[in-house]
Amino acid sequence: MFENIVLVVFFSYLFVATYLCSLSSGNRLSHKLLAAYLLVVVIDLSNIIFNDFYQAYPDLDMLRYNISLFMGPTLYLYVKAAIYDDFTLKIKHLLHTIPYFIACLVMIPNFFSVDNASKQLWYDNFTDVPELTFIHFMTSILLGFYLFFIYKHIIRYRKFVVENYSDADRLNKRWLTQLIFLFTLIYLIGLGRMYFRFSIYQNYEYERLVQLIMIILALLSICWILWQALHKPNLFTGVSSTIEVIDELVASQENSSDPTISVIETEKYDAIVSRLRDYMQLRKPFLDPSLSVETLAEQINLPSSELSLTINRIIGQHFFDFVNSYRINLAAEMLLTDEQQQKTVLEILYEVGFNSKSSFNTAFKKHLLMTPSQYRKLHS
Repeated sequence: MFENIVLVVFFSYLFVATYLCSLSSGNRLSHKLLAAYLLVVVIDLSNIIFNDFYQAYPDLDMLRYNISLFMGPTLYLYVKAAIYDDFTLKIKHLLHTIPYFIACLVMIPNFFSVDNASKQLWYDNFTDVPELTFIHFMTSILLGFYLFFIYKHIIRYRKFVVENYSDADRLNKRWLTQLIFLFTLIYLIGLGRMYFRFSIYQNYEYERLVQLIMIILALLSICWILWQALHKPNLFTGVSSTIEVIDELVASQENSSDPTISVIETEKYDAIVSRLRDYMQLRKPFLDPSLSVETLAEQINLPSSELSLTINRIIGQHFFDFVNSYRINLAAEMLLTDEQQQKTVLEILYEVGFNSKSSFNTAFKKHLLMTPSQYRKLHS
């Protein structure tokens, strides 16, 4: 059964990787980097399916064994390409290949440069070979670091979006966090497999069971990718990697030696708040579903960084919540107005600037502690 499941995972990953490489639309770089990650997994699993072939070519098998060192880099670069629309591959990214070459160099003296009989001794004493133990632990540690930085970038992306956009679709990216969480779970289970392989409590049956669980989770992850691809063709709308979130902007101002940049001036920003609220009430820019800090700043003739600081620090709301509060207040009025009674909740939510029922219901409940239908019924 184990080999059959591996076979399904192998060809599923290979199929999706081939499909991603063939796409000519969307974020092509992120597609190719995800395909690269899937191909690394395919190569890593190939020894289970083509065991006889690799036994005939042990040098090739050991090059394959080290390929898992590319899992972290390809996954990390994929996430960066997915969330930053200006991300490009550069020469410096070749630094991510260094661990692979270190692993190959470590194995030259006692593996690549010896005869086949000596190589077979390596296979027979797999868990007692210091070079392989080193590579295994290096792979696990590096993957852990890559996952840590992946989560940092995802958290930064979400923070940036709520500070600069009112479009809820940009926040509907939990699928990526969930996918990375699934990969993290596979990683943690892999640490358990290492325990049963390299510790004093070596147990081949337990190690095989843990490996089976990892393979099943790998199958679930590729099914998850396919499901999301079918339902959300544009999985990620990227942002610029050069734009700072508010905390970073304030910190850079406070640490700057430029005397023209000062800490928030109360009177100045109070005037901006008054001007902003008047504009929101009179012109109702929040009716635009795709309203952003940059767009609003242009309309009221302010630098976007200054407007963002005003909303996030002086008013004390993220831009996302600030804009939605106006949309919800207008929607609440429309739900109770006699001439609007014939309109459905769906019609009203589109009129006030929302573009999905789920985001409208979530925002309405957050601001008024009840659903739109409950609100209309309560005040009817």
